[in-house]
Amino acid sequence: MITVSAAIRVRYAETDAMGIAYHGNYLPWFEVARVALLAQIGLNYRALDEAGFLLPVLEANLRYLASARFDDELRVTAILREPPRARIKIEYTVHRGDQLLTTGHTLHAFMNRAGTAIKPPLFVQEKFAAAFTAKQEK
Repeated sequence: MITVSAAIRVRYAETDAMGIAYHGNYLPWFEVARVALLAQIGLNYRALDEAGFLLPVLEANLRYLASARFDDELRVTAILREPPRARIKIEYTVHRGDQLLTTGHTLHAFMNRAGTAIKPPLFVQEKFAAAFTAKQEK
């Protein structure tokens, strides 16, 4: 299992008239943690895109347990439980301090620029394999 956390501070523009973080902002926060997770294992999201490999979202799921509010300091954690094959599922948690606010996941497919589903390219498979091997050795 690979985990990465990113710090987010809720901006005023991300809240509604009640001062609560708008529900649609959680997916961009998930993306911040997802990009950090890929970077931690040596995969630059931009480099993947420039090499012609895409990771479109097939599915997104969120479960709201408590509200985030303006100026809250949040910890968004991305969790990858197993190396991907043709798809990659990343789970997320959002905490304010010790309080769990939101859980969710995104499911992505590896695709080429033509829109064809593909297996992850070899260099991507190697990065994931190395990251999971390193985790098991600790």
